[in-house]
Amino acid sequence: MGILIKAPARRREPTLAPVDAQGETNETRSALHIREVVRITGLRREQLYMWQRRYGFPSPLRDAFGDRVYPPDQVARLKLIKQLLSEGWRAGAVVPLTDSALQSMLGLAVDEPAPLPAEIETAVKLLAQHRIGEMQNHLSKLLVGQGLRKFLEQTLIPLNEAVHEHVVRGEMQNFQELRFADLAQRLLRDVTRLVRPTRDARHILLATPPNDPNQLGLAILELLLFTEGVNCLTLGTGVPAQEIAGAASAYKAALVVLLFDRGISGKIAGQEIRGLRAALPADMPLVVSGRAVNLLAKPIADAHTAADFSSVMAKMRALGVLSTTPVSLVGVLPDLPQRA
Repeated sequence: MGILIKAPARRREPTLAPVDAQGETNETRSALHIREVVRITGLRREQLYMWQRRYGFPSPLRDAFGDRVYPPDQVARLKLIKQLLSEGWRAGAVVPLTDSALQSMLGLAVDEPAPLPAEIETAVKLLAQHRIGEMQNHLSKLLVGQGLRKFLEQTLIPLNEAVHEHVVRGEMQNFQELRFADLAQRLLRDVTRLVRPTRDARHILLATPPNDPNQLGLAILELLLFTEGVNCLTLGTGVPAQEIAGAASAYKAALVVLLFDRGISGKIAGQEIRGLRAALPADMPLVVSGRAVNLLAKPIADAHTAADFSSVMAKMRALGVLSTTPVSLVGVLPDLPQRA
């Protein structure tokens, strides 16, 4: 006997008034189809989709055929954003802003980003040229030469950010970032089996909130914590607060670490953190890490913030959840085979 399950309602985007027999309505005529927005602004469809998911803007309507169409005010704002991106601003710094804030930023000087180390620039170029096998060999050699901790902190983390920046600026395609993330995660899986867990290691629950799909950042943090004697229970990316809280209680986690490592507004980050803090048991510590912590307007009660891995470790040490026994590597780092 089958069981009838009612599927949850899908979130619907606002729709335009339907086209009548006499032709389009005024609202339909004033909104531009996505292909026109792409042509006028110079932005890519993938960028518009990504910003809608991560920042809630743009917020397209749907025409009578179900296609995305954008009102004139949103198109004007997208033009401003495109101009600021060309002046050197990051997408995460400008997309969530209002029109007036964007106008005030036009013409302001942007500090030139610090040049990346040569080994990271080489990896970016190889990815851009689709030379995946060569890039994997390059990363494998860096891992063996630098050692695990230095490779993670000084090579893989900044490389992950550099690849993401190229995507949001439209200089790389989404599939290239996905390919890089898959390659790097396979590399990390090969290394993880060499780390010997400690008997007294306590369990830490690790996850990212909805709209943060940075699986590689999560894998890097997990391995870094593992090398410090911390056993991570990783739920993955895009996990709702209630699910994180339920898992933390079920597995008796000593602490919850929430990673906000990708573009998200300070307002949304604050909402997610407060929601999770309210759902967790009152005596369970919550540490929030990643770049979004710098966007918070004010501290959140009973939530510890840590902008980078060293700060995460300092918070965990202060909370008394670190192992007293250091971990060790079993064997030597692998000489990984080339994968195309």
